[in-house]
Amino acid sequence: MAGEFGRRRFLMGALGSGAMLTHASRMFAAAEFWNTRDPSTWTEEEIRVLTSNSPWTKQGVRAYRGVDDPLEAGHSTPEVGGRGGPSMGQRVVTVPIYVRWETAQPILDALRAPASPDSADHFIVSVTNLPLAVVRRPGRGDAKAQDDLLDRLQNGATVQVKGKDPVEAGFARRTPISSILFGFSRDYLHLSPNDREILFTLDTEPMTIKAKFDGKEMMYHGKLAA
Repeated sequence: MAGEFGRRRFLMGALGSGAMLTHASRMFAAAEFWNTRDPSTWTEEEIRVLTSNSPWTKQGVRAYRGVDDPLEAGHSTPEVGGRGGPSMGQRVVTVPIYVRWETAQPILDALRAPASPDSADHFIVSVTNLPLAVVRRPGRGDAKAQDDLLDRLQNGATVQVKGKDPVEAGFARRTPISSILFGFSRDYLHLSPNDREILFTLDTEPMTIKAKFDGKEMMYHGKLAA
């Protein structure tokens, strides 16, 4: 367990810094190493690619509600950590938001992680690097505020296969490394390689985050992995 947690901490740190995308396009284009080699032979760079830019991990596309993207307008956001606009010479940095299928076997193999007990009846999708305004960590005595926050996030999370009704998240949980996990019941969400447009949406008060996946690309050793 300690090794799994350490590996997740390392990968999440790289996600936050942007290091995950180093040479990602080159590695992704080179070969689907996850289908040609045993996980024990995957390199750290290949694992970074798999967990940051692969059929199971996409960068979320954000749309701000009712306003232009404040970063494009040159204003600060809670992601930067400031209370007002950036100071003179301060560079405003957008931290990428990553959406990942945590129950997909190649992700479990990359992280050397056991399957979650919830995975038997739920697909689990994680969202990493949500802006602080969306998931601000509560202080002491704010357990109710934390529960309310997770309830709002859960109510805003859906997965929709093109041509089918959206499926709402059955639960939302925060991880020790501050990603948010969303569970989608396997009884309601049915996926196949023929599903060429699988859309995850997280609708929050300040913004909507979307990530699109392709069932045909999510094949792992002949089976769809999600």
